[in-house]
Amino acid sequence: LRLLADWDNTEELLRQHFTLQLGKVSIAAMPSFAGNLLPLVLKTFRERHPRVNVAVHDVINEQVLEMVRNRRVELGIAFEPESLENLEFTPFYSDRFVAVVPTGSPLSGQERIRWRELLGEPFITLQRPSAVRLLLEESVAAEHGRLPVAFESHQLVTVGRMVAQGLGVSAVP
Repeated sequence: LRLLADWDNTEELLRQHFTLQLGKVSIAAMPSFAGNLLPLVLKTFRERHPRVNVAVHDVINEQVLEMVRNRRVELGIAFEPESLENLEFTPFYSDRFVAVVPTGSPLSGQERIRWRELLGEPFITLQRPSAVRLLLEESVAAEHGRLPVAFESHQLVTVGRMVAQGLGVSAVP
């Protein structure tokens, strides 16, 4: 009789887990998404599934892909990979670069800033192997050649603070 009761409990726990009523979900996301759009998504998710815990790993694009491939997370939010080996990729939003300039810069009052104007200033960007850095270099290369990097960092927040201190300008997703 106890075995049957345990089976009923186990069956109910499995049902709750697979219908997102109970359990844990692990997500790997690039910091630019994890720190901006993901909290809003998680708020809605929590309202719908209050008994599901969520672990967020905010890591660089390459680590997101690695964590998904190694099944360390159930979901990864990253740029489209060059190789889809062992991955299923579904685009759900498109991002573009925006200029980041210090307060008081002659560029700060402009509604639109051209790449050549931005690249004429000391440029601050993320370090390689960041996918953001690689996309940035790719975007600039065709018309403007090599990205003229004055400062670089592994963290987007550091890039932002360098710009705020007037060390240069940047472009971020």
